[in-house]
Amino acid sequence: LMAATNPIFKCVVPFYGGNIMGNWGPGDTPFSMAANINCPMLFHFGSEDGNPSPEDQVKMDAELTRLGKDHEFHSYQGAGHAFMDYTNPERHHEASAKAAWPRTIDFFNKHLK
Repeated sequence: LMAATNPIFKCVVPFYGGNIMGNWGPGDTPFSMAANINCPMLFHFGSEDGNPSPEDQVKMDAELTRLGKDHEFHSYQGAGHAFMDYTNPERHHEASAKAAWPRTIDFFNKHLK
């Protein structure tokens, strides 16, 4: 949502992407504002996440592709929402976290250096 409303970002890396399909209050949904994003995006999702669901992840990917937006999606098998949260053993998915972190650093190195 921030990348759709603030042009200062050079790139963004949403983890989980919760609540982007629904309304947060008055105004457009984050999903409907995708056309306003003008920076590269790297998304990390858990395959077992319900917010957004795997189906919503497919919709987001299709919409960003349709809009010609520079984006990359990664869905981690067996991971749920907040899989990077090492302080919460029920949510933390170590294999996914170990895969997502280097991808994020590489993405930042590519777009911010």
